[in-house]
Amino acid sequence: MEYAVCPETGIRDWRPVRGAVRYPLHLGVTLLAGDRQLEAVTEDVSASGALFRLEEPLPPGQKVEFLLEIPRGAAEPGFTAAVHCMGHIVRSYRKQGQEYAAAVIDEYRFQ
Repeated sequence: MEYAVCPETGIRDWRPVRGAVRYPLHLGVTLLAGDRQLEAVTEDVSASGALFRLEEPLPPGQKVEFLLEIPRGAAEPGFTAAVHCMGHIVRSYRKQGQEYAAAVIDEYRFQ
C-alpha cells in the first residue's frame, strides 16, 4: 500500500493513498459468506470496494458476494444502479462494540 509523502518535509502521512473516490453510502445489503448469510450496512462504497458494518466478524480472506442497489442521486446526480459484487474481506475490526469488514471487489456485474 502506498502512503502520501509531504514534498516539503519528507514526512510520510500514516493514511494510505486511496485509488478510488469513496461515497459515504449507508445501504442495507445481504452478504453471502461461504454458507452464511449476513445482514450488513455499507459505511462507504468505492469502485474498488466497500466497508460494511455488521453483527458478526468476518475474517480477512473470506470470500463474499453482495448486491449493491444504489438509489438515484445517492452517488452522483441522475445515477442509479444494481451491482452484483464478488470479492473478499481484506480487513476487519471492532470499534465501539460494532463489527466492521472492508471488502475488495474482485468481480462485478450490473443487473
